[in-house]
Amino acid sequence: MVQVTEQVKKGYNVTEIDDVRIIRDRQTRASRGFGFLRFPSVDVSKGFLERNYPSIYLYGKESPDNDNQAAKVRVAFSREKVDVPRGDKEGEWICKICTFVNFPTRTRCFKCQTPQIDMSTFAGPPAARQQPLMNSGDSDASPDGSPSQFLLLRGLEPTVTEDLLAKGVSKLYKPSRQPSPPAATSNAKKNNAKVASTTGDANLGAKEGSLRRVLLVRDRRTTDSWRYGFAEFATVDDAQAAVTRFNSFDKFTISSKPVTVDYIHAGVFVPVFNSADDPDKFCFSPLGNAATKLAYWDKEAYASVLLVASGASQQATAATESITKSAADLAAAAAEGEGLLPPGKEAELKAKKRKAEAATAAAKPKKTAPAHLQFWSNRHAELHGIQPNSSKDHDSDGTRITKPSKGAAAPDKSTPTQTFANPAKKCCYLCSRQFKSEAEVNKHERLSQLHRDNLEKEELVSQAQAKMAKAGLSTSGREDTSEYRDRAKERRQAFGSSERISLPLKKQASQADASVQEEAEQQPVPSKGASLLGKMGWSAGEGLGAQGTGRTEAIATELYVQGVGLGAQGGKVGDAIDEADRNTKGGYSEFLERTRDKAKERFERLG
Repeated sequence: MVQVTEQVKKGYNVTEIDDVRIIRDRQTRASRGFGFLRFPSVDVSKGFLERNYPSIYLYGKESPDNDNQAAKVRVAFSREKVDVPRGDKEGEWICKICTFVNFPTRTRCFKCQTPQIDMSTFAGPPAARQQPLMNSGDSDASPDGSPSQFLLLRGLEPTVTEDLLAKGVSKLYKPSRQPSPPAATSNAKKNNAKVASTTGDANLGAKEGSLRRVLLVRDRRTTDSWRYGFAEFATVDDAQAAVTRFNSFDKFTISSKPVTVDYIHAGVFVPVFNSADDPDKFCFSPLGNAATKLAYWDKEAYASVLLVASGASQQATAATESITKSAADLAAAAAEGEGLLPPGKEAELKAKKRKAEAATAAAKPKKTAPAHLQFWSNRHAELHGIQPNSSKDHDSDGTRITKPSKGAAAPDKSTPTQTFANPAKKCCYLCSRQFKSEAEVNKHERLSQLHRDNLEKEELVSQAQAKMAKAGLSTSGREDTSEYRDRAKERRQAFGSSERISLPLKKQASQADASVQEEAEQQPVPSKGASLLGKMGWSAGEGLGAQGTGRTEAIATELYVQGVGLGAQGGKVGDAIDEADRNTKGGYSEFLERTRDKAKERFERLG
């Protein structure tokens, strides 16, 4: 390399060369026939190439032919090295022995001459390779068997569709008591024998029509069935009845394949907060809450929903109601035209019918979301601080009623003392609202935020006062009910007080303690029985009974020795009250007195 540097400097007028590199073989150390010159700058290398392009001549130490002729060397700019991972170019392969990168056309390694090895030949047949695990639905079953509105059905045939699944789940209904079908019907049932099962108990099963919808789990890419699905019932009780009927079967099959039925746990369906991640095709909503979106927990599958009873039943109910209304209206109009009903009676009948329908609608239970779906709705509400809306938060006229939340400070405004209600017309002149009852008018004035806001508007207040004056109503404020009202005193003044009970009265606190003790000794505290008799009109010294001819003395409470009969000698101990006082308040002196009495009794018996 020193010789090359000297020849280039002397023969081609180059003053500075930073580096000279000759490429050699790693094993034999022989030159590969090319090398590199590095100049201090690009301008110097550019000037050298312009003067000497396309080749220069160099002399070696010894020529193989001993003719001392110069070798012609081609010169050109070198390419910039790019940091590309080895083997990333298309078709190139890396030798497994020496890790040398070879061109695609080479069948042997350029460095170690090892033939190219195809590793795919060692992978084995395709059947032996590991297949990706597919969800079978076993993880969706409730581990503790807690009941839910959703039932999990596993072991379905791949050809089972949503319609066939709904038809199979309907066998869990309680059988209806109907006469035996004709021969044509029985033949039709034989044709559909794929969903038949061993007969269960006829007294068990869910209510007919309680199945709301079925959900079949399918693959998102291929839409193939994953061989399990879910059935949603109207209530948890219906789902429990369906499971009870399933347990009564010896073998429950759908499409001639045995199927297992279990409850699901709360994590099967999860809420969807970003609709971009899960399109509407892969989501569904609870029957009672259309704003919430749910999806199956496994991102590789989705639940294909088939509505079974909800939509059809609602349409049938609406059609029946419309037919009934129209028939009733026609009958009432015909009766009025024939003179059977007085004029205007039809309107009254319609009004009564509307009230009855409103009462029936109010009595109907509201739809509630299943517990497993409501669980995620509550979690979402807790995380985002959302308060669920309720029909109780709104007045009958649609005005929202403000309620203080827990832990929040009470509103500064107290209950309005000025009333603008007309009890006769059941309306509020300030808000121009009509109500059905006086109670709703009172509730509106106390709780409605609209009424509070209108009280601050002087124009509305003045208009309401004018309407009140025109109607002949007082515009004075409400009676202040915050002051306590002694209703018992009012009753005593109106009807008088009963003096038939003679009970000792409490002394005033100003009396001395000595007088209290003396009076307590003179007037013993009455017993519980005396208090009860006194409440019924009896006083001390009177006889018992309605005529007062009964006994006047109380029955003595005698104490006897335990285990001794009533007639036995020495069995009687004494008065029970006195003995109780001695046992609870006794001292040494009383002990001596009892000992003397016992000794005296024994002496008298000996004499």
